[in-house]
Amino acid sequence: MSYQKILIPVDGSVYSDEAIVKGCEFAKAAGSSVTILFVKDRAAYLQMAVNTDPDDVDGILGEESDRVLVKAAEMAESLGVSCETVSAEGNPGRTIAELAEKFDLVVMGTAGRTGIRKMLMGSVTQYVIANTECPVMAVKIKE
Repeated sequence: MSYQKILIPVDGSVYSDEAIVKGCEFAKAAGSSVTILFVKDRAAYLQMAVNTDPDDVDGILGEESDRVLVKAAEMAESLGVSCETVSAEGNPGRTIAELAEKFDLVVMGTAGRTGIRKMLMGSVTQYVIANTECPVMAVKIKE
């Protein structure tokens, strides 16, 4: 199977940073194109935000998305890989799984930024693996 189009979902965590490194190494070796995705999860943010006006959430998430995607693109470029960046809204697992159908491979971290999930394979990664036909490379962080 040829992996010409690679999707790398990111959330700004060290886990997604490691996925960028591995995904770009793979893309460089295979001559693949890379798309880096950030999913703005408004519902999850509203559950965690204590003193945030709901009207400010879109702006906050937009700034976070921009920050994470710029950093991710800079990482990819430093590894010699050009990439496209995409920001989407919705439930991260469902959004990634839906978009994955347009790609040949998804490369993502085994965990994300949230609490106890750092110790286990992240629920988003598990969801994507279970709900897409696209192969998923789950990248562990080097300890």
